Amino acid sequence: MNTITRALRGVRHRVAATVAVGALAASSMFAAQPVSADTTYPVNVTFDNVQFTMVNDGTCASWFNWNCGSDSTFEAYGTVGAYTTAGAVSAANGMPYRLFGKWGSHPCEVSWAASYGITCTKEIGLGTWDFTKVFLCQGSQSQTCSTGYTKSNNTIPLQVHPGEQFKLTVNMQDYDALSANDTICAGSMWFGPYTAAELAAKKFVTDSQGKVIQQGFNGDAECFVHFHLA
Repeated sequence: MNTITRALRGVRHRVAATVAVGALAASSMFAAQPVSADTTYPVNVTFDNVQFTMVNDGTCASWFNWNCGSDSTFEAYGTVGAYTTAGAVSAANGMPYRLFGKWGSHPCEVSWAASYGITCTKEIGLGTWDFTKVFLCQGSQSQTCSTGYTKSNNTIPLQVHPGEQFKLTVNMQDYDALSANDTICAGSMWFGPYTAAELAAKKFVTDSQGKVIQQGFNGDAECFVHFHLA
């Protein structure tokens, strides 16, 4: 084999190796890349309203009126919340709760949609009560405000990792001066876990359609909390 033949063969080998490396790099570029463990997907939880279909606040009798029958109006305070299995950090600004009134207290009472008395208990009864109409604060804990109160504050933005579950909660009580406060609406609902593809496709939206958080009648109230996910 002469010198020229050996040189030509060497060139062909180098060209073939270069083409193989290029093909491998190209295939790597177009292959599906794994999702990072730090990737999160937005889930917006909006609490729309609470509906009371049965109420019983006991008797409205007092020292001044012994014969007034049953009381159908609650003096309510409460909280709704949403968070993943990672905890409060999963909610925007670490605030997974929205509270109305002031937990466990009754400094005054006003109507649900009043434009004043933000820490007062809210007068509610049979019917549907829209969460956009009531003053809500944001909280890092379920019974304590971390911000001021505003209306239309009923959406809780979450960041959800693949493989995590997230939970919606509600807890509302009726203030009673002469006895223990009554639970008038309480419950929760879990969603997930979802894969990255399911979170990207917003499968949770379909899963949540037609669902409500419900408390059956417990002697005080029966309630249905409507919400939607986006």
